[in-house]
Amino acid sequence: MQNIFWQGYSNEDRHHAIPKIQRIISKFGDIVDITIFSDISLSMKIDIEESKIQVLYDELKTLMGMNAFECPTSNSKKERVIFLNTTFNKGTGNLTNITPAFPG
Repeated sequence: MQNIFWQGYSNEDRHHAIPKIQRIISKFGDIVDITIFSDISLSMKIDIEESKIQVLYDELKTLMGMNAFECPTSNSKKERVIFLNTTFNKGTGNLTNITPAFPG
């Protein structure tokens, strides 16, 4: 089986978009790996049953823009790997992580 590569585009700030994306994915599959590229984009490796691919794509499409994808109709329980690359349109290229102040 070939891997699946998706490209998504979010107009939301990454701090708001990432948890929403994770919640949708967790309904249908498992996030195996996440790689963050500054505040511009992130890449996720997702393990999912083949029969749930189309519904995952459709739900992600309600949250963000997605490149076109034609999923073959399948009821298979075989695991597939999806690589989802998400670009955050409000990204600047300057990743800033806010560290909360704590006593000590």
